[in-house]
Amino acid sequence: MTLKTAAGAFGLAALISVAITAYGQGLWGPLVIANLRLEPQIPWAAPTMAVLLAGLLLYLSGRGWPAGTSATRRRLLRWNPMPLATFGLAVGAGVLGLAAFGGVWIATSDLVHIPAGVQPSMSGVPLPTAISFLIMGSLAAPLSEEAAFRGYAMGILERAWKNAPAAVIGSSVLFAAVHFPQGLDPLKLSLYFLAGVIFATVAYLTNSLFAAMVAHGAGDVLGFTVLWPHDQHPHAMGSGDPLFIPALVAVAIFTPLAILAFRRLAKVGRPLRDPGPERPLMPLAVAA
Repeated sequence: MTLKTAAGAFGLAALISVAITAYGQGLWGPLVIANLRLEPQIPWAAPTMAVLLAGLLLYLSGRGWPAGTSATRRRLLRWNPMPLATFGLAVGAGVLGLAAFGGVWIATSDLVHIPAGVQPSMSGVPLPTAISFLIMGSLAAPLSEEAAFRGYAMGILERAWKNAPAAVIGSSVLFAAVHFPQGLDPLKLSLYFLAGVIFATVAYLTNSLFAAMVAHGAGDVLGFTVLWPHDQHPHAMGSGDPLFIPALVAVAIFTPLAILAFRRLAKVGRPLRDPGPERPLMPLAVAA
């Protein structure tokens, strides 16, 4: 594989993953604003977004035109079943990884200043509407971003580069880059890269997005409830932060547990990663 070919695959993965994310995330914000301005008492934005997400996922799973790319789209989405026990192990590995990741995030933000992310405010929003926003917000990111980065981007890179670890890293770079609105800071983007590696590893080891989506949703809950509120009040060198020591303890305890869980998942999930006969990756833009 030439450098030009490798760069072309990365560019294609970037273009497609950003387009999917822009659809899945870019529509949600305007819908929320419209809902609050037009009729805040009626939570219509969430079901509308649910319909739009369903249409996106149906298309990415192979439905619709062009028929000539249906098999490729279905393969790239990586919505593959797995045994329930493997699913539980995969979710558990992802959660353990996130527990260690949360400790890294808090300790890092205490030792080195990172810009606080954008925190959505629900002040004055009617309770049913606020609940619908929170539920849909916690679903939109895992569904669209997993399809974009651990499905399409990582699948394109795996087949082009013939190197799974490189595809995990490449897709995680794209995942981190798309979070620049949360702060154009190298350290903060590196933390998003680390989260991307966790989700990508879960997806690769199971050859499926299902457990990765659940882990991603858990990560968003962790972010909304602990990490992002914590960043609103930075602490110099950990002083005055009651979470600093627990964060270090979490890193020390959950990192080795996550490594053991991922090693077990790599063994259990090996049959799921058997690609079978290799089929050529059809250009997504070619019509039937």
